[in-house]
Amino acid sequence: RHATTLYNIYGEKMASQQQPAAAAHVSESIADRRKSRELAEARQSGNAAPEVDVKTGAIINPHNPEFITRRPWYLGGNDDGPSLDHQADQRTLGERLGVTLATSDYLVQQQRQKTKELYQQGFHALQTGMWLEGLKKNRKPYLMCKIVSIDTKRQMMDVEYEDGTVEYEDG
Repeated sequence: RHATTLYNIYGEKMASQQQPAAAAHVSESIADRRKSRELAEARQSGNAAPEVDVKTGAIINPHNPEFITRRPWYLGGNDDGPSLDHQADQRTLGERLGVTLATSDYLVQQQRQKTKELYQQGFHALQTGMWLEGLKKNRKPYLMCKIVSIDTKRQMMDVEYEDGTVEYEDG
């Protein structure tokens, strides 16, 4: 066999060929795998002490599989040992805060109440460009629609639904 080396355009050996790179993955021997499997079985049966979270010091359930307790390679960082820290929500506090379901329901109820009050005030309270809930083709469910034009004499309005269809509604 002939050993091949890469040279740059000046005839010098390339840096990547001068020093061998460290292996990214080190495989275990059969004996090491057998020891780790026996230790895991002993932990599950209660004959050995359970693993301890290296970051919090809490005991990790021995029935958690290794792929849960070990930090995956694609999350980056060092795998210092067993931990459940990578399972927690990694978003910042600002990213986590949002509108809850209860808050959104409350806001929808307030908007529906305002719409009912507008209807009770009469047809003249409605304005072009307002968003209302309407029945498309007089069938449920209620859909959001925008008032496109209003005919106050006949008390009719043209509404455009979110999908782009336009209908004529009685006031």
